[in-house]
Formats: sequence, structure tokens, C-alpha cells
Amino acid sequence: MKTILVPIDFTEPSENALVYANSLAARLPARIVLVDNGSADEPPPELRAARLRRLEALAERLRYQQLARQSGRRINYWYHLATGPIPDALEALVTGYKADLLVTGLNLTKGTASTAAGDAVTLLPDQLSCPVLIVPPGHHELPTYVVVAGNFAHFQGQRLAWLPCLARTTSAHFDLVQFQPDDSMCLGSLKKALLNAHAHLPSAAVHMLPQEDALEGISGYCSQHSAELLVIASSAGELLHQFFNPNATRANPYHLCIPVLLLPTWTRPTEANWAECSLKLAVENRMADVSMETL
Repeated sequence: MKTILVPIDFTEPSENALVYANSLAARLPARIVLVDNGSADEPPPELRAARLRRLEALAERLRYQQLARQSGRRINYWYHLATGPIPDALEALVTGYKADLLVTGLNLTKGTASTAAGDAVTLLPDQLSCPVLIVPPGHHELPTYVVVAGNFAHFQGQRLAWLPCLARTTSAHFDLVQFQPDDSMCLGSLKKALLNAHAHLPSAAVHMLPQEDALEGISGYCSQHSAELLVIASSAGELLHQFFNPNATRANPYHLCIPVLLLPTWTRPTEANWAECSLKLAVENRMADVSMETL
């Protein structure tokens, strides 16, 4: 990992996200790109200079409050002054800076959850091609116990290979937890998917939990084992809606008290993908033309 993107709106959640990102950057090491939410119009030079000084002051204050001086010096900060709201430019920023991770703070309001990035939590995996780490309020150390939960049947296992770099130590413990639906006919394929995922994270222990208890089961599992990071590896949007709906479960559920990593469900098409799609479309159009000619 080389680049961590951190949207900053100078609220407590965004500062909390930067504290966590600092710990990651000092350990890896990685550079941090701080993105200041901008206005609709290009600001005058004096306002740009003031915004830049404010970002720099925040970075320096948190760097030396949080880290030992030598660790703090290892962090390389870059600053981006956005023009317009950050949500509209997130993927462009991820692509432009070749970001490996977006770290953002968690805001919980009645019936919904949003982030310091300004987007609803449940939209981010569909909009970004990099993982999103969501940091809740409070102080959080880098994890030594990580739970990776989801449905691996339709998930790209190679996305799991880099997870150990997020842990506090190389001996951190990982659990892979596969949701098990009521239909036992699927057990064989689910076990195969779980083993395929395990091949990309071979040090992890593997478990299967009932699908009907996806929300309470995973939150309870994390609580029982004192997990310090939850990784959601699922392309199911409804799962994220459940996990980040504060009214869906008991007050203050465990999974909303620890950092949560959302692995992306969307990837930017490569040139090869575009070429394949273009070729397929051309063939389909040609076949349609032939069909029309024969009528």
C-alpha cells in the first residue's frame, strides 16, 4: 500500500479518521493525501492559501499529538484543495492519486449513516474502485484480531491478500466467516467459495454462520471475540444497509463501535474490458442488422 486518501471537513469524525490513517501510514509506510472539501467556484489565491495552511496545521497537530516524533516524521502528507463537493470527485481522486485506501469517519444519524466523505456509507463500495475504511468515534488501535465476513460465492478472493498489512503485527489473527443460507443444497458451493477465499488469506481460520443471523450473528461474533476490525466482503447492498442502520438493531451494536472495512464491489473497466465490451456490442449490432435484413 502506498497512498491513503482522507477527506477532511474539519469535523470530529474526519479528524478521527486522520488519526487512524496516521497509524496506518506510520506502520506501512504510506503517504496520506488530505482532501479539503471545496466550494463550487475556484477560490481566489488568498483563500486557497488559507485553506492549505489550515490543512497543514491539522496534519501537524494530529501527527505530533498522536505519534512518536520519529514515527510522525515518516508520514508524507500531500494536500488537495477540491473544487466542488468531495462526493462528486471521489473516484476521480482515487484514480488520480492511485489511492489504495480511503479512510473516512463515521457519522450516525437517525435511520442512516454517512461519512466525512459526504456520501452515504452504503453507496461507497458501488462508487469506488478502492477499499473504504470507516472509523467510528473513539480511540482505535490498529487491529490484532480481524473478522472478514460476507458471502464469498460472488467475491473476488484476491481482494483479501493485502489485508494483513492493515494489522498491528504480522501475527494478527484473521477469521473468515461465510454466511450460510437455509438452503442446504448450496453448502457445497459455499464451502468451495470459502476455501477459494482462504487460499488468498491462508493464515485465517474459517467459519460458517447462518444467513438468517447475518447482522446479529456477525456483530455478536465480533463482540464475543473482541474483534478490532470488521471487513465486509460482500456484493450484497442490503447487507450494508442492515449493518449501518442505527435503528435496525439494539442500541450501540458492537460492529458500529469498531472500524469497518468495505471491500469494493465495483472496479473501473480496463482497456481490455472496454475492448471486449465494444467487440461484443459490435457483434450484437451486426447480428441485429442481419436479422432485420432477413425479414
